[in-house]
Amino acid sequence: MAKISDLIILTVDDLEDQLGSSKYPNFVAESEKMFSDQVNAFAEKVLADEKIRAIFVSGPTSSGKTTSARLLSQRLIANGRHTIPIELDDFYRDQDLRYDAEGRPDYESIDTLDLELLAETLGRLFHDGECEIPTFEFASRRRYYEDHKKIKLNEGDIVIIEGLHGLNETVSSHVPREAQLSYFIMPHGRVLADARMISNSDIRMLRRISRDVNKRGSSAIDTIDYWPMIDRTEKDFIPAYLEAADYFINSLLPYEFTVIAPLAREKINESLERFFDGTLVTSTYTRNTDGHSNLRLAVQEATRLVWICEQLPAVSPSVVPAGSVLQEFI
Repeated sequence: MAKISDLIILTVDDLEDQLGSSKYPNFVAESEKMFSDQVNAFAEKVLADEKIRAIFVSGPTSSGKTTSARLLSQRLIANGRHTIPIELDDFYRDQDLRYDAEGRPDYESIDTLDLELLAETLGRLFHDGECEIPTFEFASRRRYYEDHKKIKLNEGDIVIIEGLHGLNETVSSHVPREAQLSYFIMPHGRVLADARMISNSDIRMLRRISRDVNKRGSSAIDTIDYWPMIDRTEKDFIPAYLEAADYFINSLLPYEFTVIAPLAREKINESLERFFDGTLVTSTYTRNTDGHSNLRLAVQEATRLVWICEQLPAVSPSVVPAGSVLQEFI
């Protein structure tokens, strides 16, 4: 079982104390180093064991799985180990979705993946030495194959399998236990703001709001309205995947509270303005004919998040380095 790192606890005063041209650049650099040191330490574990052929990466939504896997790959390649990335998102089933009682589509459960195809693909890769990796197009829910995603496993190559359910036994069981290592990643920290607190879940929701609005064309209230589906599913798998993982990586960057929170607050306020003036468009995360699954609760949660984010100092996202995990969300 992975040992969870100590919870990082900050106060608003802690964040404000880091502002200014003399302190803030070091605050950013130290935060980034905390994360990269963890990835590099895991890479050293991999490099020290020549038997390792596969790395399994799991974590909840907006935890930094993709960036951590990319940084790990770069580290391994720099030390002479070729890597092959496989994203479990490409194995979504291309059939009708299931919905909860309020109309939210289930993109989160393990059985939304085509486990039969995944087993066949990994079997071919690790037993026959080659396979084809599909590409899944979310807009059309269509899966197809491309020539450049035909891969061959050579001696010494390491496969990095990354996704929400990367540590599910039905995924990892295709590789002998002695030939694999794994880690579970998520931000593990909180900020105290007066009597209220930003939790681990809040951190990831703020990250996802910023990402969904900037990169997926949805509104902040859409993301908040969908969050109960995410929250329910994660409660089912986070404890089990933490227990299955060899290592834990804390993806919290302490300075992100001064960057992600203000970005998310801006997007939430835009959504609330549209709600109050009657121009909020139908969510893409529901089939509810009302346009949202539970708009009343989503607006309440949006108001809570705005209040909390208003307590935090704001810094331009231009301070975020190009290779940072936060680039996934800004």
